[in-house]
Amino acid sequence: MDEEVMLEPLPLITSEAFEALRPEWEQLARAAPGATPFHLPGWHAAWRSVFRPGGEAVFLAIRREERLIGVAALDLRPDGAWELGDPDVRDYGGPLALPGEEEAVAAGVLEWLREDLTRRLTAWGIAGDGPWPRAFARAAERYGWRLAAEPEAVCPGLELPASFAAYVAGLGKHDRHELRRKLRHFEAAGEARFERLVGAAAAERLDLLFALMRASRADKAAFLTPEMEALFRALVREPGLAESAVLGLTLLDGRPAAATLVFEFGGTAYLYNSGFDPAVAQLAPGLVSKAWAIRDAIEQGLGRFDFLRGDEEYKRRLGGRERRVVRLVLEE
Repeated sequence: MDEEVMLEPLPLITSEAFEALRPEWEQLARAAPGATPFHLPGWHAAWRSVFRPGGEAVFLAIRREERLIGVAALDLRPDGAWELGDPDVRDYGGPLALPGEEEAVAAGVLEWLREDLTRRLTAWGIAGDGPWPRAFARAAERYGWRLAAEPEAVCPGLELPASFAAYVAGLGKHDRHELRRKLRHFEAAGEARFERLVGAAAAERLDLLFALMRASRADKAAFLTPEMEALFRALVREPGLAESAVLGLTLLDGRPAAATLVFEFGGTAYLYNSGFDPAVAQLAPGLVSKAWAIRDAIEQGLGRFDFLRGDEEYKRRLGGRERRVVRLVLEE
């Protein structure tokens, strides 16, 4: 039965111009399960406005009876096809597909690569618990390709309850006690409040985020090259992304103690980056700001908070549970 399903005729697979495909791609991203803000065409538009792929950018459209069922954004290099983008700034990757069409889309990608005489595909940023590892395994079996799944990163996250009080109560005893203590300590130090800035308002205050990132950690200061600053600015201004960009300011007596940049998409808040003022480090503004970002996500009615890549200890202390991200390498 499985073999018969895999041998069904494939949908139509074509390479299309980015701007021509963009409207349908946008709709697909908002209908596809497991899609993240990193899968939106606006993300690719922002990245390509600052950086260039190592080879040729190709945008594959997979259609069934003229209906778009899948999209894959690839970088065709001399050593094969790669997921388009950079895992240092795009935490999740992989194609998009309508529910139940993942295997057809994976097979369609390999079929197009075979016709292009490309015999290797590297798909990074693949959620280990999502449909793509199995879909590509079935596609590899269909065409006789070898597949290797390599551990790449962890993206801790948590399911959000109906209230911040319920979230705090659900933490382990030690973490719950420590978070409550740090919140009380911070709030007792002055007039403490959280300010939520969205879209254009967030774009206008990005310099503050950059200053706090640089001040808080040397590695973040090194990360913030002029190109990276340009990428952040492009992301929060790009149509389709701007309305989901949230700059959260943690203020103490009216002065910024910390800032978080979150993208809200598909019922999930994605914590993209953050920084804090070392002058008030004794008040744990970094941890407090992330707890308040979680509170804000709950108040917005979101169902999940994703800390994105990295196994930092604070993510565990705030209730994050590991989600494995893998790299799939397929070769004929």
